[in-house]
Amino acid sequence: MLGPRIPLVVCAAALLLAAPTCVTAGSRSETNPGEATGPGDPQELAQFMDGFMAGHLAQLHAPGAAVVVVKDGQILLAKGYGYADLEQRRPFTAATAFRVKSVSKTFTAAAVMQLSEERRVDLRAPVRSYLNGFRLPDGNAPAINLDQLLTQTSGIGDRAVGTLTPDRIAAADLRTYLAANMPPRIASPGTVFSYTDHGISLAGLVVEQVSGQPFARYMHDRIFGPLGMDHSAFDPALHGQVDRAVGYQRVGGSYRRAPVGYFHVGPAVSLVTTAADMGQFLVAMLHRSTAEHSLLRPETIQLMEARHFALQPAGPGVAYGLYEWPQNAERVLLHGGLGHGFSSLLALLPERHVGFVIATNSDEPDLRWAFLRSFIDRYYPATHAAPKAIADSDLGRFAGAYGDYRYEGRIEVLKELLSQGQITAYPDRTISLSWTPGRWVQVAPLVFRNRDDPNKEVAFQAQAGGPVTRVLGGDHPDDGLVKLPWFSTLPFFGVGVLFFAALFLSACVVWLASSVRRLRRKAGAVPFQHAMTLGGVIALLNLVFLLGIPILLLPYAGLNGTELDFGVPLSIQLVFVVPLVTVVLALPLAVTAFQLWRTRSWGLWPRAHFTVVAAGSLLFPVFLSYWKLFGLA
Repeated sequence: MLGPRIPLVVCAAALLLAAPTCVTAGSRSETNPGEATGPGDPQELAQFMDGFMAGHLAQLHAPGAAVVVVKDGQILLAKGYGYADLEQRRPFTAATAFRVKSVSKTFTAAAVMQLSEERRVDLRAPVRSYLNGFRLPDGNAPAINLDQLLTQTSGIGDRAVGTLTPDRIAAADLRTYLAANMPPRIASPGTVFSYTDHGISLAGLVVEQVSGQPFARYMHDRIFGPLGMDHSAFDPALHGQVDRAVGYQRVGGSYRRAPVGYFHVGPAVSLVTTAADMGQFLVAMLHRSTAEHSLLRPETIQLMEARHFALQPAGPGVAYGLYEWPQNAERVLLHGGLGHGFSSLLALLPERHVGFVIATNSDEPDLRWAFLRSFIDRYYPATHAAPKAIADSDLGRFAGAYGDYRYEGRIEVLKELLSQGQITAYPDRTISLSWTPGRWVQVAPLVFRNRDDPNKEVAFQAQAGGPVTRVLGGDHPDDGLVKLPWFSTLPFFGVGVLFFAALFLSACVVWLASSVRRLRRKAGAVPFQHAMTLGGVIALLNLVFLLGIPILLLPYAGLNGTELDFGVPLSIQLVFVVPLVTVVLALPLAVTAFQLWRTRSWGLWPRAHFTVVAAGSLLFPVFLSYWKLFGLA
């Protein structure tokens, strides 16, 4: 990880050095400056784009797409492809409105930089000083600042369930939502990369508080209006728009309309715009807007685009609202957006004064990355050298299970469990990452490069002289995962679930068999019969919980769980109440187990089994608590 970051005044003075340093650190190929002139002829660019879309649009599962490319202050191409609405066969054009999802974060970062430029905020000052009594979680912990919010290093966690609403007015009340729903901190600020919609939304709240305007109004007055982005907004009505793309998700090989709603975390994900409008933003971000309609001063844009955080100096870094993702030795800054039926990618090549945005009305992500590779390979070709491995005697320290660690919600935790990945070390001094193809070679301390695609890098974080703790990068620049101890892995969780399921099933069988036996013999109640009945009821309820959760969540799997973003259905909420009830009922079981041994009632094996069931009933909520599954949903 980089050392303590220097003050802004020093950073601004060093900007001319910062960008070349970042390019060198990420260099992985050689280019010929005489050949790499970039796109220049709009007609040639259109032919290239038409050919790319003809070969990739359907193959990579996008009903429609739009792209805009700018260079040297000019929009070279703004064009749509395919369909914005499959049912109506309405074409996707440069004027079609679409969600850009997390590309919204780059706009929020630009708004913060405007306030910084006007000296209305200090990027290093505690963010609470701008929030007028707003209370952050863990208020006594180290203060969070805007620099950390814009680099996703605030240490604030995240949540997805409950962030979507059909109520446009409720979604606009950013302060009320964040005050009630800000996730807890998961790390000390400034130490790790942790992607969070709520952190960026907190930066949006600062924009509201300092400007005295609702966030969406500020964005309209200070960014969209001056840049001529007349068809862009953070709070548009999502129903009744004539030329708005329909978002689709692929379910079972066919397209299905994605849920439509308004996001409580608007500054992070809510922007609706067009390809033509995005062209104006790209021009402004590349220092080429006119003086009377400028977004930021050139030195402020340079500061925004400079590297401010990295796990390792030689690995990819983070700017304000943008990520470094070098391609063919070109310093590329980008931000992607994905979900709820849309996929997008904003990319800037600041040294080339070139940028593009590509967006699709499908949440299949591959088309945007395929276009990035094709665009760079065509206009900035390079000869790739095979990654040269450095000596490392212990690649095994990188091996193990890795998982997301941002979420606290019950449903999100289950998704985290199912999406854990594995890193494997091999004798040929390479490693593999289960979530992305290829073998990886260590090219610098704690930095690996893909042997088959040298444009891809991952960087690790490790304790001083100690074990590896985190990894960042891979297929996407914001892929951040934490290394998990063996007892936090999916197999261990699965073993635990099977153990408790078998235990509770055995208790149900014993209870049922005992009841049937008594009915057949017409015998009276055995000593402590009430305890056996209670144990059976507890076991049955716990089995209902273990079976009910996957059964109730299964219908939401087809849409990647996005319908749950509106909130947890009552049926699932009720199932999560079950362990809260059974843990209370289990307390008498422990007392009864003690009495059984004291009085030597029942036989040895029934007594032992009952004791194990009683202990398991008390340990079950402990097990669930460790996995963050105990409590209301």
